[in-house]
Amino acid sequence: MKRTLSFAFLLLVFAACDRDLDPEGPSLFDRFAPLEVFDSLQVSAATVDFSSGQSVSFTAEFNKSVDWVITITGQESGGIYEIKRFERFVEPENATWSGNTTILPLFRVEPCMVVLSVPEEPDFGDTLFVDITGTLAYEGLLVTDFEEPAGPAIELGDFEFELANSGRRSDTIAAQGDFFYRLAGIDNATGGPTDNFFVGLTRIFASINNVTYFDVPTTVPENLYLNLFVRGRPDGLTRVTLGLLIDGNDSGVFEEGPDPIKTVEFDPTYEGWRLQSFTAAEMGVTQDDLEKVVGIQALLVSLNNLQPDPRVEVGFEMDYLIFTQNIPLEL
Repeated sequence: MKRTLSFAFLLLVFAACDRDLDPEGPSLFDRFAPLEVFDSLQVSAATVDFSSGQSVSFTAEFNKSVDWVITITGQESGGIYEIKRFERFVEPENATWSGNTTILPLFRVEPCMVVLSVPEEPDFGDTLFVDITGTLAYEGLLVTDFEEPAGPAIELGDFEFELANSGRRSDTIAAQGDFFYRLAGIDNATGGPTDNFFVGLTRIFASINNVTYFDVPTTVPENLYLNLFVRGRPDGLTRVTLGLLIDGNDSGVFEEGPDPIKTVEFDPTYEGWRLQSFTAAEMGVTQDDLEKVVGIQALLVSLNNLQPDPRVEVGFEMDYLIFTQNIPLEL
């Protein structure tokens, strides 16, 4: 009996010793061995149509596990998608691209440069090209991407004649495609009735989709997201008031006064394009309201209490307005 217990005790000791020998974290070989490339960067296809559900995958092999980065850059849009891993192998399981984006703008039909790099090895880089023949279609109700003129379906409200270079434009990189919509101007500082923070607005009516009311994916306010890309101003003087226009008297159109506007505010104090997403609940919209959303309003406000003297221009650009259900737009 004593011999049996002693033998069992020794087995436990050896088992514990074996566990202690298991390495934790990167091995010494991974940390200090010189980097070698066994297989260079390859792609599964030279062209890809993301609009039909296609994807591309990448392969490569190193002699050890390393931090590697695949950076895909649109040669016309400037959009970027990145894949980062700590692995020895680049393979479909960890390096597949379905057309999504890490850094805006969204990709276009365009050639893309694909670079495999190792941050700890700045002299290493492997490059190839992939041509996009069809872009990724995002799920949701697309309101507009401003690619086509909308006529009376979009209203520009320059009621105080303070807007400048506003409306549908293409004079800088859009978040998607070639066109976007801009509101920009300087609020009047004369002390008169127009010295009131308000600069201008735009309204996008449901008629842009050939309907009276937007056919939103859900009428549950907590589950409905309004998403848009917004290009901001880093000086912190711009405020955006985003709202849903509700047909409160069942006339089929928006009427100033009788019809409510449910809004949310944000300050785009940054450079470049970013995704902004808000639930209908954040705007104070009810389930009944969502049956009668006749339009979307974006209003430009100057934060005059922060303005220098003389006042400077405020503004923002917006692009790709889309309603999604349950979750914000996923890039």
